[in-house]
Amino acid sequence: MKSMILALASLLGTLHHGWEDFHTERPLYVSGTVTEVRWGNPHPEVRLRLSAPVRLPAGLAERPIPAELAELGGREVLRRTQPFDGRAGEVVLVLAPVERLSAWGMPDRVAAGERLEAVGYVSREHADELRPELLVRQDGRAIRQRSVPLPETSPPAPAPSDMAAPTGSGTEAGPPPWLAGGALLVAGATAVVVYGRKRRRP
Repeated sequence: MKSMILALASLLGTLHHGWEDFHTERPLYVSGTVTEVRWGNPHPEVRLRLSAPVRLPAGLAERPIPAELAELGGREVLRRTQPFDGRAGEVVLVLAPVERLSAWGMPDRVAAGERLEAVGYVSREHADELRPELLVRQDGRAIRQRSVPLPETSPPAPAPSDMAAPTGSGTEAGPPPWLAGGALLVAGATAVVVYGRKRRRP
């Protein structure tokens, strides 16, 4: 029973925070000032007020990056990076778990008012949510945010005008990942309860 619950919890975490939930085929650059911080697991979240307009800095592709990220194709990602062109004046950066940040050279938390740069990917469900693979602190530290290869194939990124398709257009998305995961969790819990009742019967 315990193993089933742990497996379902793990599945929920994967559904909500997997790289496949982001447009990894289209790396974007953002920079700005931190306005709000929620520090904790499973993922710290940092709200960033963007510099307007967002401009790609010269020499981005040649900047020093952590060796581990370079081994995962980080240099090629920087070469393909474009400036963030969303309409939102703020974005939420979904960072790596706290323990990984500490292991990767970032034991201190981000503070409100700090200037940050990031290269990452917009969420498939929330246009103002971005998961970085590289975070550059105000003091110049470049912190990787990824430890696994990106998904091999990704659907093409929709144009900005396609982000919210009208109802009845035939392009409605399926149920959100958290809903599917929640249904699995409920089904698993129900099965456990039914099994327990059967075992108690004489």
